[in-house]
Amino acid sequence: MTAERWWVRLAARWLARVDGVSGMIRLAMLGLTGLSTALITLRQYGHGRLAWPFVAVVASGTLVFTYLYTEGGVWNQMSRDRQDLSSNFAGPSMRMNNELLARGLLAAEQGRELTAEERDAIKEELDEAFEEYRDGIDLET
Repeated sequence: MTAERWWVRLAARWLARVDGVSGMIRLAMLGLTGLSTALITLRQYGHGRLAWPFVAVVASGTLVFTYLYTEGGVWNQMSRDRQDLSSNFAGPSMRMNNELLARGLLAAEQGRELTAEERDAIKEELDEAFEEYRDGIDLET
């Protein structure tokens, strides 16, 4: 059921946005933990004067990383790979849908009912393709 109240839709939209970048938020929190640990270590070993230059270098590196990550295409490529990996297999429902679609298209093109031989040929071809792709394909090739 779709939410009717405006504040529920607004909250859901913002929660979806935060959920979409939750990996980056976790990475940022881990980075801040590492930065604070490094600063404490510098101070403990008598190199506290290097703390601000270290913070400046880390901040600059973060900005460069963010720019390259978003504008360099990493974000888009990651989204495409995630989509490919989420549907990178042949399930039984896909197998049935493909056979129904193939039969329907061929019958429509021919303008008649399919013969038993044509149905068997479609089934054999889809069985072979299903066996080949059922465990997914290698996205690296």
